Amino acid sequence: MLIQIIAVGKLKEKYLVLGIQEYAKRLSPYIKFQMIEVADEKAPDTLSEAEVSIVKEREGERILAHVKRARM
Repeated sequence: MLIQIIAVGKLKEKYLVLGIQEYAKRLSPYIKFQMIEVADEKAPDTLSEAEVSIVKEREGERILAHVKRARM
């Protein structure tokens, strides 16, 4: 069994990275585990609703690219 977690953006908090690594190590005898971080879309702090939709669409495409690869 393969469990993939696909997240938008890079984990910056060291405690989160260490926690994920620890659980991945504990799970490794039982399953394959993969953490994938896709780049977040660069955007200014204030966006219109149309711009928010565009940002979400682009990030969604990056996520789906990894999902499609896993299915093949």
